[in-house]
Amino acid sequence: MQFLLIALGVIMGVLTSYTDIKTGFIDDKHIFPFVALGIVYYVYSGLKVGDLFYASSGLIGLGAGFLIGYLMYLLGGWASGDVIILAGYSALFPYASEYAKIKAPYAVYYPLHALTLFFNSIIGVFPFLFIYALASLIVKKKIDRLKAVFTENVVLTVELTLWITVSLGFFVVLQYYLGVALHPLVRWIGTLVLVGILGKYKKVGNTIGVASLAIFTYITGSVFLRSFVKLLVIFYIFKVFFSLTKVLREEILIERKPIEELKEWDILGEWIYEKNGEILRDRESFTDKFKKALVAGNLSLLKLSYENVIASPTAEGLTKEQIEKLKKLVEEGRLENEFIVRKAMPFAPALFLGFLISVFYGDLFWLLLQKMSGL
Repeated sequence: MQFLLIALGVIMGVLTSYTDIKTGFIDDKHIFPFVALGIVYYVYSGLKVGDLFYASSGLIGLGAGFLIGYLMYLLGGWASGDVIILAGYSALFPYASEYAKIKAPYAVYYPLHALTLFFNSIIGVFPFLFIYALASLIVKKKIDRLKAVFTENVVLTVELTLWITVSLGFFVVLQYYLGVALHPLVRWIGTLVLVGILGKYKKVGNTIGVASLAIFTYITGSVFLRSFVKLLVIFYIFKVFFSLTKVLREEILIERKPIEELKEWDILGEWIYEKNGEILRDRESFTDKFKKALVAGNLSLLKLSYENVIASPTAEGLTKEQIEKLKKLVEEGRLENEFIVRKAMPFAPALFLGFLISVFYGDLFWLLLQKMSGL
């Protein structure tokens, strides 16, 4: 039966990739019918054997894919269509495929195959994004941004690795020295909590991290140190990826246009709104807002509270009416004649590639973790 689900995913992938490349848009009718079939399949299969959790796995997969995709949308890396595509694949395959050779525990025991689909899409397209971003920076002579891709947040990357090392050491002591074996999910949540605490008190966290590294290296020899280095390499690779995403978002996938060049369907990269009779703009990214909210310890800062919005970065793009209103404001001298517009990059083919890798080979991220751990 999984062969039929694969066939549905392939048809969806071909249709969405074609329309994304040709038009830059994703047609809902190329996704939702396949999603519905996937959900119905899991409901029927689950109820047939009396397994309610399996019956709801299609919906859970849909939700997991949507949440991951929506986060990427907020970060400015994906369009709304990409979010729906990931959610669709995740509904068809909430669990790892029976044909996959490399299966991550979160996709075997839980309907979280969305993580595999996401990681494979990113890893599969990473070499192309890497070359494209670096070449664009070189052509634009953005040497400082080029250096930043490899050097910014390096210290934070090392710190994060140290904090996770503390967590790993803590659970190793619990299991092998105290005989307390915890469920993998508990260990994952515990790691997140410990990292959060150590990150809040960085000096203490770094001190404990260095001490843990030294102690466990002394106890186990170079094995633990090599594991630390391998983990650091993984996090550095992800750091480079997110730096590239930032460069793409801020330098390559945007352009500045005067009002005369704005067209219907153009997607703005800013909010333009009116407050107390004054026309204001907000060009701050969600990532920057999120950082401020974390530093301030106030997540309510993420809540957008604009009144009288004139134009915003919606997936539907600008309408003729909005362009006319912006033109009038420019002519009145109330608005600067420069607008940030997002350039579309078709990501549907990358998601399709991630789907094919996930179904026929498995989880590349989990394979990477295993190789880095010497397994």
